[in-house]
Amino acid sequence: MVTDFNLNTRINNIFFLKNVEFRVRRDNKTIDMFFKIADKTGEIEAVNWDVSDDKVEKLGKIEFARVEGYITKKKSDGTLQATVSSLIKAAPLDLDYSDYLPQSKKDLDQLMNILYSNIESIKNIYLKKLLKTFFDDQEFVEKFKKAPAATKVHQPYLGGLLEHTCNLVRICETIGDIYKEVNRDFLLTMALLHDIGKVREYTYDRVIEYTDEGKLLGHITIGLEMIDQKIKSLDNFPHDLELMIKHTLLSHHGRFEFGSPKLPSILTAIALHYADETEAKISGFINIKEECGNFKEKWSKWIWWLERPVYLDEEKILKNKINETEED
Repeated sequence: MVTDFNLNTRINNIFFLKNVEFRVRRDNKTIDMFFKIADKTGEIEAVNWDVSDDKVEKLGKIEFARVEGYITKKKSDGTLQATVSSLIKAAPLDLDYSDYLPQSKKDLDQLMNILYSNIESIKNIYLKKLLKTFFDDQEFVEKFKKAPAATKVHQPYLGGLLEHTCNLVRICETIGDIYKEVNRDFLLTMALLHDIGKVREYTYDRVIEYTDEGKLLGHITIGLEMIDQKIKSLDNFPHDLELMIKHTLLSHHGRFEFGSPKLPSILTAIALHYADETEAKISGFINIKEECGNFKEKWSKWIWWLERPVYLDEEKILKNKINETEED
């Protein structure tokens, strides 16, 4: 596995190839192939030097390959780079693709039980019926359980959507405990439904990436369509409640530039937006810290979505200070 690699490690295994790019050297003749090799434990940079013209198109189409080579470089930040001597396309039918995609470390069955428990706690009959139209559908549940929450930033791995949703529900429960003016049933319902469109926004059987539908419509629009279809299947669903559900879904990103076609205009929508942003940002920040685990500097590289680097010595300093306090 990728996490087992170190400097001078010999590589001879099947990996997923990501971010393939061919670059021509200054002599305008020699072509080098830059890419990443990945499995469920992580990814590292790799280079295949001096690729012949006739192989460029063929290599550019490979998703999974038996990779041979060595880890030849360890950068100052701890990241590794492989020099590859051979790439042979792997037959898709011989692979278990789940071994090549990052996965949640949580027990997904346990998270699903938490989710079902929250559904059963909903007292409003219309909201509970709407939730059950989704979560009593086993085909939908299997997709929801497997889907990532994103392709980058927060929970970009199998099971990420379920993990994000359960975290968000817990945050929303706390909001409901503090602010009694927020309707608990409605807020929890929207926490459970706010990202359902991601089961169709992403493909996650062989690789984690956007579907054509995801690129063209996005998960908010897809989710709205899914909810609209379910509500139409329910008898006498209140129209004003339907409007509030759709508004909360449409506005949960909080800003036009973040993909919300509407801004939050009801209390539940405001609460959901900030709860969702809190969960995504904190989970994304934790993800950065984990990715920088072998980083030897105090500061990470520039993080594009935060527009700043991240300070990496926080835990070490706090741990030392806590220990000092205990000894005193």
